[in-house]
Amino acid sequence: MKTTPLGKASPRSISNYALYSEAQSADDPEFIHIEDIPSRARLFDWTINIHTHPRMYQLVYVRTGQVRVHIDGEERSEIAPCIITIPPSVVHGFEFGRDDTNGSVITVSQLVIMDEQFQRDFPFVEEMLYTPQIVPLGEHPGDTEFIGQLITQMEEEYHDRRTGKKQMFEWLLYSLLLKVGRRIQASRRDRDEGHYERLYRLLTQLVEQHYREHKPASFYAQELHTTTTSLNRACAAVADKTLSELLHDRLTLEAQRMLIYSSVPVSLIAYDLGFNDPAYFSRFFKRRTGVAPVSFREMRDRS
Repeated sequence: MKTTPLGKASPRSISNYALYSEAQSADDPEFIHIEDIPSRARLFDWTINIHTHPRMYQLVYVRTGQVRVHIDGEERSEIAPCIITIPPSVVHGFEFGRDDTNGSVITVSQLVIMDEQFQRDFPFVEEMLYTPQIVPLGEHPGDTEFIGQLITQMEEEYHDRRTGKKQMFEWLLYSLLLKVGRRIQASRRDRDEGHYERLYRLLTQLVEQHYREHKPASFYAQELHTTTTSLNRACAAVADKTLSELLHDRLTLEAQRMLIYSSVPVSLIAYDLGFNDPAYFSRFFKRRTGVAPVSFREMRDRS
């Protein structure tokens, strides 16, 4: 959705909200805070004016309804479900749709996200911790369900006093940040990658689901709303192989794994991989690898 510049607000016009005391610690009862959107938004006639949180990181999850977001002098309207990330000191404000908007606001002390180990291990530091993001979720029901469940669990932990509350909450928060980071990365990849790269990625995902079924090339073309010619061009451009070679390579790889990591008889491996005739499977495997399945297993056992 197009963003419209608002112009920078002057520093004096920006409210400086501080929910935390000057000397923060992990024992502070407001180290982490969660509330639902309506409980706060109704107090301000559903409009949270431009402000900033110098020492807090926020995640705003809009589960239903709509919101107009103001971030660093720009504004954008978004329909739920979506999630908005706001690093410390980022200027922001919200205009929520009346009555039909619901969701959660998760506020975390920057002590959590600025922790040295967290910064070292977290794979989306720049995207998530330093750059504000508006992440639409409507076209990704799987991610929406997962994120919604995580936040529901976080709310339960926040209002409960069970043993391990702090550790469980931090684990859930880390999982949420990872999931949102992946969604941001996937959206960027979809924008940046070329047609054949995207088609090849979707093809390999589909192959993972169906390679044991020995589906013809036409099946993959139909499922991806394209032609077998386009699929072969994508395979050639990205992997320097044909679609048939891709399918055979995937079967061969799984056969090799089963021969190495299990003691299952070759005949059962053949049936598991969708071959009706173990003898045909052995010939197929030898064409792909240069050795028969039994010889391959013996060679690996000796190595």
